[in-house]
Amino acid sequence: MRNEAFDNAVTRILAKDPRYPREAYDLLPAALDLAIRTLRADRQEGRAPDDDDSGPQQHVTARQLAEGFRDHLLTEYGPFAKGILDDLNIRTTDDIGNLVYNLIAVGAFGKTEKDRREDFHALYDFDETFAEPFRCQYD
Repeated sequence: MRNEAFDNAVTRILAKDPRYPREAYDLLPAALDLAIRTLRADRQEGRAPDDDDSGPQQHVTARQLAEGFRDHLLTEYGPFAKGILDDLNIRTTDDIGNLVYNLIAVGAFGKTEKDRREDFHALYDFDETFAEPFRCQYD
């Protein structure tokens, strides 16, 4: 089911910044949800600090969101993820940051005082992450 408020936010973004199609933004809610679920599981298992972000509006870092994005894409699209991302003009984690900060600018996503767009810079390489695991290896 589509979220009308999110769709309206993306429509406002696209009117000002057409670099990424609507489908690029559609990847982010699932990635955010996965990042939050992973953070909660890590906290329950004692692998992540239990801090003030434990409410219903849990905050994730740029790295956690980018990792959720990666894990979501690999799970949902496997060897097709890299091609899909190329088609959506998402080629680096900086692009993920651009999408996120566009959503922040229209109030669809939140941020803390510590968060910066630069936190998304070069967190992982898209070829290594989305293409390399699926390349055939011949000896």
